[in-house]
Amino acid sequence: MIKKVIQPKIQKQILVSFYILGLFLILFSCRTPEEYFKNQIKEQINLPYHSGINAIKSEGDPIKQNVAISGSSLPAQDEILLQEDLGRAFVASIDGWIWKVNLHNHEAEPLIKTPLLPGGMVFHPKNKDIVYMCLSRGKEHTDKNSAVPGIYELTISTKQLRKIGSRVPIVDKTKEPSANHIGIFFPKGKETKIPFSKLSESNSRNVEKADDLAISRDGQRIYFTEPYDHPDAILGVSLQSKQEVLTLGRNGHLWKYDLNDNTVSLIAYQYTYLDGILLEYSNGDFESSILLNELSKSRLIRLHLTGDKQGKDEIVIEGLPGFPDGMDRDPKGRIWVAIPVERSKLITWLHNHPFWKRLVLYIPEKLQPVSKKTGILALSPNGSEPLYFSMHDGSLFSYIIVVVPGKEKLYLAVYQDGFKGFVTMPYPNNL
Repeated sequence: MIKKVIQPKIQKQILVSFYILGLFLILFSCRTPEEYFKNQIKEQINLPYHSGINAIKSEGDPIKQNVAISGSSLPAQDEILLQEDLGRAFVASIDGWIWKVNLHNHEAEPLIKTPLLPGGMVFHPKNKDIVYMCLSRGKEHTDKNSAVPGIYELTISTKQLRKIGSRVPIVDKTKEPSANHIGIFFPKGKETKIPFSKLSESNSRNVEKADDLAISRDGQRIYFTEPYDHPDAILGVSLQSKQEVLTLGRNGHLWKYDLNDNTVSLIAYQYTYLDGILLEYSNGDFESSILLNELSKSRLIRLHLTGDKQGKDEIVIEGLPGFPDGMDRDPKGRIWVAIPVERSKLITWLHNHPFWKRLVLYIPEKLQPVSKKTGILALSPNGSEPLYFSMHDGSLFSYIIVVVPGKEKLYLAVYQDGFKGFVTMPYPNNL
């Protein structure tokens, strides 16, 4: 009897010993994370879940049931730019090409190879032959002498690409947001404009990661997000971006390139992982506010450039079920938000127990659990009310990174490595 009782205890001790030994071997075999990630870990934070979003979540998997995946030549994408009146779309692909897609038969052909990976794209509002885009490094761009991240202009008809800007001012990161502010924000007339010609090695730096952009109605001002400015930052879902999400670094910048007077301005900083961006208007052609997402905090915020709330920033909606990325408006003004990755209960727990984040930083990427679920979310025109939410189980694809609403359907940009195809989906019936 004693032998039978002792044996299971010994077996359990052996299993625990092997587990601990295996854990130490894993930690010993992996590279040491960068110091800045470790230093970014601060106090505990509780990231809620929005009950209203869960309440409207579609039953089953309507994305899986309703999407159409056409063509087999178009690589995974970061952005889709529609010209439905001309029956075509331009796609920023993770293979480093801008592709042109025929919207009638969904045949795709490469248009132009870019020197870095193309990200967010917008048309010039008064000249549809011109596209402005973000270019950033990919994993393959290790040559220090290659092109630098920034904002570039493409003339479609001639396939000519030129750089608009790739440098931004150096900022004082020791400053903290004032009371009742999320970050540090400079509204209209309060920003410091620096001419491109005055940027030097002493007062500026290269853009590390140009992610998404928006252009003013008059085509004069380009705003773009830089989620973080760590050295050699790369575009897309990577170990680096995952560690930035985990540690909640306040490294997000919002920049403005003014094409009228050739200046650059810092609009906002000390925010967490600024990514998707939309300009908003009240009266007139000057943008009154900017809608942004703080990806790592699963929420949308608004910066008021003008009006009664000028200079204020505010949370629009929080507790999103995943990490928000690209945003766009449909013809009715509703905001469609891509959810590339579902927010796991583990990451929420880690934010409440930051001590364990340091340990997670050492775990190799291939051993870190990441959900394959990906989804789409529709919000009211002011961004505060959830209207539609569905999640795909990841069996067809992962990483929906942008939802682009067309006149009659939705276009989904899928960022999954190795994926090929052009993905569309009808508007949900219950909207």
